[in-house]
Amino acid sequence: MTHTHSLKRQSVWLQWAETAYPFDFSWQNLIWGGISTDVLKFVLNSTVNWVRTPDLLHLWGYKKSCYCCLCGAEKCTLHHILSGCSFSLNDKRFTWRHDSVLSLIYGAIREHIEALNNAPLPDNALTIAFVKSGSTKTPKRTSKGSLKHNLLSNGNDWKILADLPGNNFVFPSEIYSTSERPDILIWSTKLKNVILVELTCPAEEGFQSAQLRKQSKYLPLVQNISQSSSWKPLLLTVEVGARGFVAISTHQVLLKLGLPSRKVSSLCKTLSTTAAKCSYTIYLSSNLNTWDHNWPLLDSITN
Repeated sequence: MTHTHSLKRQSVWLQWAETAYPFDFSWQNLIWGGISTDVLKFVLNSTVNWVRTPDLLHLWGYKKSCYCCLCGAEKCTLHHILSGCSFSLNDKRFTWRHDSVLSLIYGAIREHIEALNNAPLPDNALTIAFVKSGSTKTPKRTSKGSLKHNLLSNGNDWKILADLPGNNFVFPSEIYSTSERPDILIWSTKLKNVILVELTCPAEEGFQSAQLRKQSKYLPLVQNISQSSSWKPLLLTVEVGARGFVAISTHQVLLKLGLPSRKVSSLCKTLSTTAAKCSYTIYLSSNLNTWDHNWPLLDSITN
């Protein structure tokens, strides 16, 4: 670790080591996970900033300059290619990766909500804890559903929208009239609860900045809903790194929404692989001015 800290380039992974889950390099995932050798090499090399970028090739003396051939930036690093290139941003390349990841999250939450809406509400009646005669302990009353309580557990009329291609997303006027389009919107008319979920796919070094940026963007909307209506808004942010490292906060948000722990772990592995595949495609296209805007979303680990 001491030696790693002394390496300016290869120590980049330390910036997210405590805020993200490691990439799954288990034999099971390597053999059956549908990951190509090239993507695995990309993830490994990108973890230590050792991908062949113009910046690195210039450092090695193979290129006279290290500018980005797409946007003209003076220093084309891996961070720039994966999350900072203005040309790639305007060309919707980052959007394709973002929507591919968002589609997976949306599908998992939608399936979970459908199961909740079709199931009876949990029995929150209090149960009595009996104690032996003469005991000085005070009996505690507990709720039967308290151990499984989550943000969605008290309703069965949840609705969900996602800002994905082909979806007719308009913020429900019954909640608040706005042109804002959060990535995922979940609400219950009976409970008057509305949950805004915002996804970001930044370079892993920028997890915290991305979270703060999203919170700052949607804080006014959350305040307006809270102050002008009886609805109770909640903003949740999730981050999936461009290299394929999923933020710990993303895992926690999915658990708060009530998704089973095993399903959350499986979903996070799929998000990880999908983000890595998308970023590898973006990297391979970093010297190409053309981009196929008709590419389908990479919303399945088998794609």
